[in-house]
Amino acid sequence: MATLIGSSGAGDDLIRKLHDMGVSRSCTTIREVMERREAIDQYISLERSRQERLIERELRTLKKNMRKSLILDYLLFFNKNKKSEEYMMRINHLQVNREAIIENGLLYLYREKEVLDRLTREYRSELKGYYGELLVMDALKQLSDDYYVISDVKIARENGQKFDGKMLKSARVDHIVVGRKGVYCVETKNWNSKWKYEDKPTPGEQARRASHLLYKYLKYACNLNGVKVMSIVLYTNSTIKGKEDFVRFLKYDDFPEYLSSRPEILTDDHVSRIVDILRDREIRFDDSLKEPVRVEQTITADEDLRELEMDVITSGD
Repeated sequence: MATLIGSSGAGDDLIRKLHDMGVSRSCTTIREVMERREAIDQYISLERSRQERLIERELRTLKKNMRKSLILDYLLFFNKNKKSEEYMMRINHLQVNREAIIENGLLYLYREKEVLDRLTREYRSELKGYYGELLVMDALKQLSDDYYVISDVKIARENGQKFDGKMLKSARVDHIVVGRKGVYCVETKNWNSKWKYEDKPTPGEQARRASHLLYKYLKYACNLNGVKVMSIVLYTNSTIKGKEDFVRFLKYDDFPEYLSSRPEILTDDHVSRIVDILRDREIRFDDSLKEPVRVEQTITADEDLRELEMDVITSGD
């Protein structure tokens, strides 16, 4: 089983959004959110019962204190402290406004219920992205134990550059797979219809842009010349396929078989060094500060298997 580092970026994004909108912060996964959605009416009922018990307890306390004050007022006939009247006013307030007080105490749960009821309707695309990433992560988990899968990696380069005619300064990578068979930059897509992107990059462009930044960072941080970063798009719906230069589009469960056909091009030491510098998953670098050290080339690859190697990317130094 592969070593997994990090979690679903789509799931984390949705969780943060739901927390900001009022969903309980005790829910830290989408599964827990969905379970709370199923049980939210029960939570409201339990909280209503708790609020009623609190009011009953307060009424009992007030009535007890009022009786004591009445006795004290009787004994201090010429110097009444009128405390009993204050208690009576508070008792009357609780009895008259009992339901409004309880409802006010339930407002936060009503707001949460409203968000949870809208979840599958208004956040369908986010949920699809999350479930798609779960399918992909489950497939990646089945890789052998000499692979590392680093999920939701953010890469930012201080000095941006033109790439495919657009400025490239940062990228977010769904998954980076590292093993002796190379470094793979994986973009996950859960399609069920033809995608429309307008000004946004296509899935293939996203994968190539992220691969280029990752290549730049590895070259700068590891001093390993010739590190190839493969652009991979894994889709979770068999009816939609993509085609783009220098990008491999695969059904998510076909990726392990694809890897098995690849040649080994990295040593265990290379793999460890790459994983160590990616482990934090929040990367900022400025490769203009120093020239990367030129070391003797130690990475080789079968020339016959370069059909999808990132030659165009790596030549864009």
